[in-house]
Amino acid sequence: MLAGPHLAVGALTGRVVRRAWIALPLAFASHYALDALPHSYLSLREPGHLALKLAIAIVDGLIGVALVLWMARGQPHWRIILGGAVAAMVVDLFNPVNPLGRWLARTPGAAWLVSLHMEGSWHVPFGGDWLVGFGLSVAVLVLVALAAWAYNARQAA
Repeated sequence: MLAGPHLAVGALTGRVVRRAWIALPLAFASHYALDALPHSYLSLREPGHLALKLAIAIVDGLIGVALVLWMARGQPHWRIILGGAVAAMVVDLFNPVNPLGRWLARTPGAAWLVSLHMEGSWHVPFGGDWLVGFGLSVAVLVLVALAAWAYNARQAA
């Protein structure tokens, strides 16, 4: 999945759970769960449709950040909400296409996390089935927004 769903699910985890020692590991694990769903793989290193891929990645990221900030706004445990978003995204640092990821892939304590991340992702080729490739990402964003809204309404009542 792109950044948006990971950020949003991680933040929602922190918003609902409110205990860092539970929320942060759950948010971290949510990355693997979301990547197990079919989603488009937007490699910016592959030249085809580069402008479209970049636009999709930027819009997705902005939506994810907006949802995180909306969930954290005015909350006394905003640090846990932001921490959940970061914990859900940190797995992407394990991607061995960046220097940190290549180093982690060779580190005995983290190599299995890199392997699990790469092997557990269900990638749909970009330009293939758009409904499957991006539909589930959009659905996750919409479901998180609805769940956060319902949770906020319940807390206000």
